[in-house]
Amino acid sequence: MKKLKILMLANYPIAEPRHGGQLRTHYINEEYRKAGFEVDLVSFFQEGGYQYFDSNDVPLPGTLSVVIDRNFDYAVYDYLSALHVAQDPLVYDKLASQIRGGGYDYVQLEQPYFWPVVKKILSAQDGAWKAPRIIFSSQNIEFEMKEEVLQKIKAPQGYIDRVKDDIRRIEIDLVSSAHISFAVSKQDQLKLQDVSGRADVHLLPNGVGKLVVDAQPVEGWRAILPKEPFATYISSAHLPNAVGFFSLFGNSMAFLPPDRKIIVAGGVCTLIERSEEFNKWSSINRSRSILLGSVDNIGVAALRKFTHVFTLPITTGGGSNIKTAEALVTGAYVLGTSTAFRGFEDFAHEPGVFIEDDSQAFRNRLATLLNQAPNRVSEESRRKRENLLWENTLKDISQVVTKDFNGI
Repeated sequence: MKKLKILMLANYPIAEPRHGGQLRTHYINEEYRKAGFEVDLVSFFQEGGYQYFDSNDVPLPGTLSVVIDRNFDYAVYDYLSALHVAQDPLVYDKLASQIRGGGYDYVQLEQPYFWPVVKKILSAQDGAWKAPRIIFSSQNIEFEMKEEVLQKIKAPQGYIDRVKDDIRRIEIDLVSSAHISFAVSKQDQLKLQDVSGRADVHLLPNGVGKLVVDAQPVEGWRAILPKEPFATYISSAHLPNAVGFFSLFGNSMAFLPPDRKIIVAGGVCTLIERSEEFNKWSSINRSRSILLGSVDNIGVAALRKFTHVFTLPITTGGGSNIKTAEALVTGAYVLGTSTAFRGFEDFAHEPGVFIEDDSQAFRNRLATLLNQAPNRVSEESRRKRENLLWENTLKDISQVVTKDFNGI
């Protein structure tokens, strides 16, 4: 049997996967390898944005050759980076040579942005070359998400329309052209099928990985974390994560008793700490929060073990949120929005799970939960939550690809 070969293209490296997109791409890569596929991955990302990356990955300059409006381009760097690569002969030719000479059966795009680049490479080949098939691994409805983000940062309407319309065109063309398309939620699956007129988009839900760490250093985190019950918010430096934080928690943490804190971890800490909202009430906010910044797997394991309430203040975007799956498998209380539970609706009524979309109700619920005894999860509920492990959510992906290749 032929050993399938896949080239994955992403907007971030996965040498040290931390945020949701990296984790999903990492585990898809691993699942392919377990099935015996040969997999290469090339990522394109802003230089300095990631500490760890592989030799195949391509750091791009902070100032790209394609500029629309420097005041807002930072929010659509992933979109503009693909336009930059299409115009950079060195980077473009290197990618084209790899796709032409790599013997790939499939090119998989994590998110749609590099589809115009790949399409250009494929269309430039002569008939003697057998072009690889295309897999679209969607993580969001990108044109809708970018519109929301740009509205939040008050970009001009002309800018929003230009970016949204072009991303929408790219996204629809990709899902219409791809041999295989994957969506992370039922809502996204239906949306992609609706805009493309296709009925064969596969549902491939997000999940959570097992953290394999030594118990002793995890216990060492007890000295760092509050002794009283605390809440946790873990998220990346993706702008909507900070927007959701302030939308639900407000500008002041005064709603929390003085002896209760929220722990914030991940790249979102930088966005919060630099914000006008947080610093307006700096004294109160710092007395009721601990901003850890990025933490390693030991720190994440400690937060999963000792957190009383996981909060998911997510207000924008489609797709589904990996942090929701991570929170659910801990067995702690989970407080989120209906947006946070997109793709995880089956778990919305599990013991200790609460959904609040109103900011006042969200804050009141958190204050109440921090004064209750720890959550207790039944064995039945725990087994149900284990279905969220990546090994279960991605179990069909290799079979889908194999069947497509064999024409089944």
